This record gives sequence, C-alpha cells and structure tokens, in this order.
Amino acid sequence: MTSNIYIKELKIKGYKRFAEFSMKFNEEINVIIGENESGKSTILEALEIVLNQTIFNYGSGIFEQYFTIENVRKFQKNPVFENLPEIEIEVFFNDSNDIKMGYFNGYHSSSKDESKNGIRFRYSFDESFKQLFEEMSFEVDSENIFIPTDYYNANWETFAGRKYNRRKVPIKNLTIDNSVQKNNLFDSYTKRVYNNKVETVERNELSHNLKSNLNQFLIENEHLLRIGDHSLGFDERKSYFEQLIDLKSNGVSLQNMGKGRENLIKTEIALDRVCELILLEEPENHLSYLNTRKLISEIQEKKDGVQIILTTHSPLIVSRMNLQNTLLINENQCHTLKDIPEETANFFKRTDNMNILNFILSKKVIIVEGHSEYILLPTLVKNSLKTTLDKEGIEVISGAGLTYMHYIEVSKVVKNNLLVITDNDKKQDTIEKIKSLNQEFLESTNLINLVCDSDIKMFTFEVCLYKGNKETLKTISKHKPGTTAIYEKETYDQPLAYMLKNKTEAAMSITEDEEYKDKILLPQYIKEGVLWLTQS
Repeated sequence: MTSNIYIKELKIKGYKRFAEFSMKFNEEINVIIGENESGKSTILEALEIVLNQTIFNYGSGIFEQYFTIENVRKFQKNPVFENLPEIEIEVFFNDSNDIKMGYFNGYHSSSKDESKNGIRFRYSFDESFKQLFEEMSFEVDSENIFIPTDYYNANWETFAGRKYNRRKVPIKNLTIDNSVQKNNLFDSYTKRVYNNKVETVERNELSHNLKSNLNQFLIENEHLLRIGDHSLGFDERKSYFEQLIDLKSNGVSLQNMGKGRENLIKTEIALDRVCELILLEEPENHLSYLNTRKLISEIQEKKDGVQIILTTHSPLIVSRMNLQNTLLINENQCHTLKDIPEETANFFKRTDNMNILNFILSKKVIIVEGHSEYILLPTLVKNSLKTTLDKEGIEVISGAGLTYMHYIEVSKVVKNNLLVITDNDKKQDTIEKIKSLNQEFLESTNLINLVCDSDIKMFTFEVCLYKGNKETLKTISKHKPGTTAIYEKETYDQPLAYMLKNKTEAAMSITEDEEYKDKILLPQYIKEGVLWLTQS
C-alpha cells in the first residue's frame, strides 16, 4: 500500500461511444492511442467530469447528446421507464494509506468491494418524477422521440457513499487540451494552477489584501467616481483575485504567445510540482519536431510523483515515451502494450521510429526490406491479384532486415496480421530459420508469416522480380546506357545488373513507364504471402 495517490482504473457506461468500457492506468506514464473517433478524448473528458464535476454541473437539460446511440435507440423502440438511458462513470484510485482516502473508501461502486477507493458519477432520471413519466406520451419506435432530460439528475458520490465536491478531490490535477482552441480554456488552466500551487490560507490572504486595496482606491478617488447622487464602484463578484489573475512568462502573458510556446510552458508549469495528475490532449499540436522532443524530455525528467495521461497521434511520442506505457483503444476496448519486451521498447525509443504508430493501429501489415519493395508492391499486387492494398486494408512499412524481429514482438502483443517479406541473402540458414519461425507462429498465434525465396540463388528481391518478369524487363537498363553486367564481382544479365545497382531508380521506372507498369507481376513467394494476408 502506497501513500502516493493515482488513478488506477476508469469505468464508463452509456457515455458517448462507450456502452461499457474499462481501462487500467500505469502509475506514471500513460500514452493513449487509437484511430480517429476511437474515444481517446472521451476518456480524458470522463476523468474531468468525475474529478472536477465538469459539463453536468449546470442545471441544463441539453445533455441528450452524451448518451450512447444504442441506449437512445433502445428507448426510442420501447419508451418505458426501464429503458431510459443513463450515464455512469467511475474513477478508481489506488490502494493508499493516505488518511484522506477514508472519505473515498467503501462498497458504493460497481465492484461492491469495500476496499476500493474512488468517485462515482451518475446521470439518470430522477425517480421522484416516475409518476410524471408514466403520464408522458411517446410515439413508439420513432427517431424523433425525446429523452426527458429535464427530469434527470447529475450525482457525484464517493465509494463511501458520501456526497462528493471537487474541492475535496484527493489528487491535484490539470488538463491541457492542445487539440482545439476552446473558450475560457486558458482561464480555467490558470485558476487550476493557482488553486493547486497556492495554499488556502495564502489564497484568503491574497483575496483580503486585494479587496482592502480596492476599497482604499475607491476612497481616494471618490470625487472622480461620483455621478450625481450615485457613484461608480467595483462589481464584488468580479473583484476576487481568481477573476483577475493571468499567467506570464518573462513579463508576457501566455495568451499572447504562439500556441506552441504556450503549450510548452503550460506543461513545464504543470510538471513543476503544481499537480499530481496531468491530462494532456494531443501535446504535439502546434509543436515542431524539435519542440516535441523537448516536451518529451521535460516529461521524462520530471515525471516522478506525477501521473501523466495523454492522447496522441504522434509516432515520435509513442516511440520515445516507451511502448510499454502505450494504451491502445480499439473497438471500444483498451489493450495495454506493457508486455512488449524491454529490448524491443528500448529499440524504438532509440530510433525515433516514425512507422510504429501506423504499425500498431493497422490490422494488416506488410514489412518489406527496402525502398524498392515499398515502391513496387502496390503496382505488383494490383497487376497480380486484381485488387489493391488499400481495398484490402493493408499497410506497407519499409522496415529493413535488422528491425523486423522487433516489429514481430510488437505484433505478438497488438495481435495484428503481419507478413514479413525478406531476402535470403544467399544463406540457407536464413531459409531454415524462417521455416522454423513460421512453424512456431502457426502453432501459437497464426497471425504472423515470414516469406523469402527458398532458392539461395534468388538471394534478393530484384533477382526474384527479374526472374518472373524477364521478358518484360529486358529493356530496363536503357535508363542508364553503358551499364555493365558486373555486380559485386559477379556477372548477371545486363537488365538485372542495372536493377541491382540502381534499386530505387529501377523501381520508380517500373511503376511509371507504360512499358512495364501494367505488366509487372509479383514473385511467387510474395504472391503466396500477400494471398495469405488478404485471407487472414
């Protein structure tokens, strides 16, 4: 049992896209990824709703948009009391020996476990109006049917069954949303920093001193402020210190800085012991590559004692922040990547891999050796299989032979379908190793397949491509007249020697030249591999 308080788990029912959803968090770094509209932002929003009583803290009945579509349609089909949609969000804290956690500890949660600590939010119909609901008239199975949210209540309570107020939040937190520009977003951030950093006694003293000075100002300038029998003064509701504060860096308001600089400073302030929880929405927005790296370094250097939950579309952040800290949101489920081997996670941290995010998010992936395969594969597949990689939902990544084993380790965890196209490099050992690995994959996941030509004479992609398309490619060396037939001290057909010496140039010519682009076909071993992937 630890004294540090952090969010351990989030459960959502009936909110936006999540009919029923749960996810567990790491104590320090949490990098949430997923396709657009997968619910990443909804997760941060749900945490804000529970911890800081946002959105539903206004007495308005315009919250129908927050119900899941499924629950709304269920009520529309059969508008009975039992089918009224509702929202429930629970935040579970870790087991902590902090004395204040007694206020949050009890069995009033979906787990019914009295050892749990947390807060539960519910937005539901007020049962005291049940009789009124029974008297309402609804048109059955109508899309125009309304949800009577005017009779709904928003209720926050701790797992101890006590009414929750955000002033008693057990974990100081800040939200930094860089995804969009929102009204009063900066205002809210500044006030949260102020309330987190300045103790209550000091805030009271600051407020008292401000009011005293304002009153003195009014007294000294009474003659200037008098209008007949009346006088001008300050609106007491606006004269609180919190209403006037602004955050500045080197004398310049952050509101007047560029968005990128503002985002960096906001994060630096949050990490400087201002809070114990930071919610970051797309921190890479408005940042250059160098500033994104700087932001990552800031987080890594000062993360101790702070839990960070961020969403991102940046492969740099995903790779640099350690793949083991990644949480993938897919089909309304959360998948942790913590089981990725440490060696693989460290590899991607060191290489700033720009493909890793696409790899994780793709359901079907082909890893190829180099640029020529990457350039040619779409054309070859279209000509040979009468389909396209896009139509089949296949992502192609140029990985190089040195890295494909690391991609395989990631694939084992994310469970996507992976085809690795590699060369045998004139090594029988490579051919045997691939056979052995494929047998292992067949017996375990059956989601990974490695292919290379089984003839050591067909040692690389260009040799295999030329063999299957010899007649079509007989004039390819015209692009560089005078090309010799010698490659690495061995003699080949002149067109093949040209292809081996000018791999990328030859690949571009094949895809662009009318003489080749509609006729060139896949080598057999690649064709079999792609067919396997399309049928997976």
